[in-house]
Amino acid sequence: MTSAIIVDDEVHQQELLSNMLTTFPDVEIKHICSSVDEGIAKIAEHQPDLVFLDVMLPPKTGFDLLSSVSTINFDIIFTTSYEQFALQALKLSAVDYLLKPYGISDLTSALHKFETKKELKQSLNHIQTLLHNVNNNTSGLTKIALPTMKGFVFVVINTIIRCEADNVYTTIYFTDNSTVVISRSIKECEQLLSHYNFFRAHNSHLINMQHVKEYIKGDGGTIKMADGSTVDLSRLRKEDFIEKLNRI
Repeated sequence: MTSAIIVDDEVHQQELLSNMLTTFPDVEIKHICSSVDEGIAKIAEHQPDLVFLDVMLPPKTGFDLLSSVSTINFDIIFTTSYEQFALQALKLSAVDYLLKPYGISDLTSALHKFETKKELKQSLNHIQTLLHNVNNNTSGLTKIALPTMKGFVFVVINTIIRCEADNVYTTIYFTDNSTVVISRSIKECEQLLSHYNFFRAHNSHLINMQHVKEYIKGDGGTIKMADGSTVDLSRLRKEDFIEKLNRI
């Protein structure tokens, strides 16, 4: 049996989620909370296995709750309306979330992921990465959780020099000359990293503009990166690249 707590300040959302959860006999709702302070108290009291946590809980946030609990020994499924920074932080940290309005199929998928997680330590790494990003969102130290065949690696985005497509996988190259192969397409990497000054130079290459060392003109041209590697620039992307280069 999974013990759960709901923390959401909207009565309608509380009722919607609690009604959906009645179709999952292995999930027992211990308490429904409407504020960060109440959530902190009830988590300490009930020691739940799982918390459904709304991101925005005015005047505080779900991140404030996580920063205030003494020990995070529970898993979390965030619930949120579309809010760019919060959603981006959740995606980068690879934590589970439900985007409002969500349905029973979305909830089923989220609970399935929760059930298949084997190591709490790995879950804690995701939450620690999320809180790091929330607290350092303007410092250049934003982290990303990269899925590998063995689990996840957690790295600072600024240490990524470039990403190269490898069929359905992507090879990531770092400033320390190390590499890691992740189980994400380069398109998915682009969607996550485009907010952090990355540019799709070619169908197979995504580069960190902070690590561009030189541009050699040509039909499309060639980009030399800080690690000495070179990337061909697509002719169709040349104009966008020059514009982005001029803004650095």
